[in-house]
Amino acid sequence: MQHNSSILYSLQGASVVYPTGGDARRTVWSGVSLDVLPGEWIAVTGPNGSGKSTLAGVLLGLCPLSSGQLVRAEHLTARGVLQSPDVQFVGDTIEEEFASVPSAAGMPREALHALCRRSLQAVGLPLEPDRELSTLSGGQKQLVNIAVALASDPDVLVLDEPTAMLDPAAREAVMDAACRVHHSGTSLIWITHRLEETAAADRIIAFRDGAVQFDGKPREFFYGDGQAQEDAGRAAAHPPCCGIGLEPPFVVRTAGELLRRGVRLEPLPLNESELGEALAKLCR
Repeated sequence: MQHNSSILYSLQGASVVYPTGGDARRTVWSGVSLDVLPGEWIAVTGPNGSGKSTLAGVLLGLCPLSSGQLVRAEHLTARGVLQSPDVQFVGDTIEEEFASVPSAAGMPREALHALCRRSLQAVGLPLEPDRELSTLSGGQKQLVNIAVALASDPDVLVLDEPTAMLDPAAREAVMDAACRVHHSGTSLIWITHRLEETAAADRIIAFRDGAVQFDGKPREFFYGDGQAQEDAGRAAAHPPCCGIGLEPPFVVRTAGELLRRGVRLEPLPLNESELGEALAKLCR
């Protein structure tokens, strides 16, 4: 297979099958094909058990393919952040976490502290390197994990349900950090079951039953592919997200009801800010 050098990852006909005892097997993935491009923010979603988190394991080299092919760009650096903030910690302090980064091996302490502060600032977390991890909130711990991942200057950051165990304020802080990371040029693969978190993405990949059921833009995922407002109103009743068993977020449900009542919305909103903008235009 010829590989485009501008592609970071290319999966072709990938399957993952686990033995479950004796001759029994469980198929987690079947025939998955997709590409990851530089600078993309890809939100990956799907029902529980659909295979979305398997993508993190495959791309990070933690889950081998049973068949198919995974091609990585040459010299690609990828790092991951898991849903439980404490699982990835290897030390007791922030400094010890950064000292575990391969690129920090043998680094003088002064330089290590500078790396800590620079990486923490990148995620909006101004903490001192000697701060004990046990004193941090769940959201702060997750931001430390993201900062440590960024210390390797990765081409791709894979986040597997990074807000699953966080409260709303902490989720917002992690989302803000992800926006900063993306704006700096890092490709993001954000795996989540919270559909409101997919609005910031350039692209949504949705899994169901171990296969890719949707791969496209967020508005198409939530509103269907109708371009005209009257088409959008009809499509909003049965968008792709509902077709794979997922309920749209509140903003999209609200907009869908307005569309079905003949109210024109520009743009078709994906978040509260866009909904407010669309409604404000109706009052002018």
